[in-house]
Amino acid sequence: MFPRFSLRNTLIGIASLFMASMPVTMFAANNLPDMGNSVDEVLSPSDEARLGREVMSQLRGMHALLDDPLVDRYLQGVGQRLASQSTSAEDPFLFFAVRDSRINAFALPGGYVGVNTGLIVVTRNESELAGVLAHEVSHVSQRHIAQRMADSRQSNLITGAATLAAILAGAGTGNPQVVQGAISAGMAATVQTAISFTLQNEKEADRVGMQLLAGAGFDPRGMPSFFEQMAQQSRFYETAYSDFLRTHPLDTERISEATERARLAAPHPVTLAPSRVYLLIRSRVRALTADDLIANQTAFRTETNRTQGIEQEAARYGLGLALLRQGQAGAAQEELASLVTQAPDVPEYLLALAEAQQANHQAQEALSSYRKGLRIFPSDTVLSLEYARELLTEGDPQAAYTQLLATPPTPEITGRRLRLLAQATEQLGKNGESHLNLGEYLAFQGQTRDALTQMSYALKETDLDAGDRARVESRRKELLEQLRKSRER
Repeated sequence: MFPRFSLRNTLIGIASLFMASMPVTMFAANNLPDMGNSVDEVLSPSDEARLGREVMSQLRGMHALLDDPLVDRYLQGVGQRLASQSTSAEDPFLFFAVRDSRINAFALPGGYVGVNTGLIVVTRNESELAGVLAHEVSHVSQRHIAQRMADSRQSNLITGAATLAAILAGAGTGNPQVVQGAISAGMAATVQTAISFTLQNEKEADRVGMQLLAGAGFDPRGMPSFFEQMAQQSRFYETAYSDFLRTHPLDTERISEATERARLAAPHPVTLAPSRVYLLIRSRVRALTADDLIANQTAFRTETNRTQGIEQEAARYGLGLALLRQGQAGAAQEELASLVTQAPDVPEYLLALAEAQQANHQAQEALSSYRKGLRIFPSDTVLSLEYARELLTEGDPQAAYTQLLATPPTPEITGRRLRLLAQATEQLGKNGESHLNLGEYLAFQGQTRDALTQMSYALKETDLDAGDRARVESRRKELLEQLRKSRER
């Protein structure tokens, strides 16, 4: 079955195809490429960071991301382990999940690495997923996009920029025909010239990525293992795997080279067996993104009966989430409560149980589950955020506000925390602070105009002190400058 056309899928697919197919000269196995001044002249590191932020804002504004703090936190954990081994270790990286059933991953300039939910589901262990992320981190650290622009200052660069501009213009109009026209006109002119360089580019990312895998303590065999799975499955499910293979072309030589590099990188590698947290996150992604809810629930029940140990736990966790998504809060609560009794020190189970209790109209039990979790994991930002949300729901904005201020704005909760802060301060009558928080949330979501409106409202309120007022005015100027530069581009 062919995937349905959607604006979100189109943008992600084209972004990944354009960026992953940037050509790069092959370099010696043990030497990093000499970027040279020409690369910075075309796209400096600060330009890359700004471009990445703008594309991320577009993706957030289009609701293309999964926006699940547990999934984001897991990807950040795996991704940061890899990035710490990179030549770009000092630069910030952000790893995120894209709500897209197609099997693909991509890198944006500035350290942004996206992975489709469809890819997470088909991986078989953490090292396979880490292998994909390591490959994309390498695209960023090697600055392949900037190199591509430096090598192609004329037709390809112009065509690629025009294609991206047309896609974003189509996103603004909401007209899929505009986007489809941009694909036909722009990509046809670039693919043919880029394809001869693509395999070299991918091999470079394989080589560097393999070093990251070994250095971060993952099994380097995860990368060729995933490649082999893609190559084999594509013979039978071409439409499901075509996006990955189009943007990450595989051949026998590339798989063989990756297998040999894995052997040399770790002669005595760690096991490829999946970890508990990996299995839980994969089950969570399946439960949250499945289109056929009944079939999804049936699949989890079947796995529960056929597996044991942590694999059975992961299947039961997925079943509980699937039941909850179907509106069967009582059955979900029963399943998840049993898991908490069996393994009380797993925060994912406590979070899911509290959510089921809330859906089952057991507010005090939900609050108790959050408090229990925070006693065991006092620094867990997701537990803290969800506890504050429940306090707010139950009519205690002061306690929610205090909890939110004590919760560090880690990447996986930044947007949600700002939104809850806006709600809590509004209920407390802190109108200026509420407009400020709502403005920051809208800016985070890529809605710069609406964010500016909220900042203007904040300045009209009388409850801001001089320091807060200066901060709002400074932020408003920053947003105005962003909007001005966006218009110019």
